[in-house]
Amino acid sequence: MTGSTVHDVGWTRDHLEGAPEVWSLPVSDDDRRLLWADASAGRWGEGEAAYTAVRSFIRGALDTVGFANVRAVISPDAPDAALVTGLSFLLDEIGGAVPQNAEGDLWTVLRDRDGDGATELAFHCDTCDVLVLLCLRSAADGGGMTKLASARHVHDIIARERPDMLALLRESWRFDRTGRAGRQIIDTPILFTQDDGTVGCYYQTRTVRASGRLDAERLAALDYLDEVLYRPEIAFGLRLDPGDLLLIRNSRVLHGRSPYVDVPGPSARRILRAWMNER
Repeated sequence: MTGSTVHDVGWTRDHLEGAPEVWSLPVSDDDRRLLWADASAGRWGEGEAAYTAVRSFIRGALDTVGFANVRAVISPDAPDAALVTGLSFLLDEIGGAVPQNAEGDLWTVLRDRDGDGATELAFHCDTCDVLVLLCLRSAADGGGMTKLASARHVHDIIARERPDMLALLRESWRFDRTGRAGRQIIDTPILFTQDDGTVGCYYQTRTVRASGRLDAERLAALDYLDEVLYRPEIAFGLRLDPGDLLLIRNSRVLHGRSPYVDVPGPSARRILRAWMNER
């Protein structure tokens, strides 16, 4: 973001568990009430001080560790349309929503469909600046945790252990996203250095493996990257409770989801999702 200072922290799971104040901000009942009233009205009044604190925290966390978790920021009991309106206003200075699918939807509610939730979602990056997730209802069995991995930490491990693999991952790769929102064909390195000096990432294992003929060396590089990502010390698992907000900067943090088994009907897991590009 313009004017901000970026500190590229290559964090581990233990690092985050020992410093929750860096990435997680609890919101009090009073502040949540004021934030919701002002966000619903579309103007800042009594909730402005709380909004300033939340906005400052989000910016700092996104710049430092690449993600921000604001706990109990909004009551999840409001109608979906009201939640979209209020959350859009709350995050307006952070970014604006962009289409996340071929139908052009800006906000979607993720829910288990035909048992799909039982399948683990592999580490990947989305094609937007910031992924926004608001938990409306957690999975009944306690699964469905968001998994996070630091691109800097993964990069540094590979640089130390297998510089030959890192050289391949820093070359251009083709991702075929035909039929999805935005650019259909993306040519980019998987790990790279960004303009601000931070380590950047872009990875979707299915689309890159299906995007043309890959030789044995490139397939080995992908296999090695996946092996590093699934080491126990890499992934930080974050359970979102109803009302919790999570923002992930795609260029710095890879994300996935642990499997879960849900219950049908009104008690099923529900997550409100948006893709945003930063202002």
